Amino acid sequence: QARDALGTLEKARQKFAPTFTLEYFTGLAYSRQKIYAEAVRHFVAAEVIAKATAPEQLNESFYFRLGAASERAGDCEQAERYFEKCLELAPNSAETCNYLGYMWAERGVKLERARELIEKAVKAEPKNAAYLDSLGWAYFRQNKLDLAEPNLQAAAAANARDSAIQEHYGDLLEKLGRYDEAIRAWEKALAGDSEQVDRSGIQKKIKSATGKM
Repeated sequence: QARDALGTLEKARQKFAPTFTLEYFTGLAYSRQKIYAEAVRHFVAAEVIAKATAPEQLNESFYFRLGAASERAGDCEQAERYFEKCLELAPNSAETCNYLGYMWAERGVKLERARELIEKAVKAEPKNAAYLDSLGWAYFRQNKLDLAEPNLQAAAAANARDSAIQEHYGDLLEKLGRYDEAIRAWEKALAGDSEQVDRSGIQKKIKSATGKM
């Protein structure tokens, strides 16, 4: 109930001086509402307060949330700095390794380090479909299709309802010239449960692959 939470937090803001807890939970509430720029603003305010009064609050979990909100607000450079801070505090965090590695892979930058980070995440959780997808996508971006295929295939088999995973697998199959299989994967992506699926983009891919068969 993020909206109700924000109302309660605003009442607290009118009565009390800002605290780490107030700013942090306000950031969380805005993140839940997907208002990421506001979330970042309040997380940064929480960071400033904590540095002066309670630095122990600035742990890996805090910087992960700040990094994720920054990335979703469209500031990947700032997100990168916060995720690097996460890794300073918790070098073996599979969640952070995967998030930062996938962010780079998606943008087509720092691909070798992206792959190394995601491999670390997969080693920690070898059956995690999201991590397998990230690793396959990093290899795909490096044009190492033979290495991309087993990871994307395993991810697609493990999570048939994830639109992003199915779209990635379809993209690989299309590049391998397996157009009928690519179309089936993209159709699963369209039927999947992701809110962010680019339906028009996938439909264009299906139309293009159909014309190549």
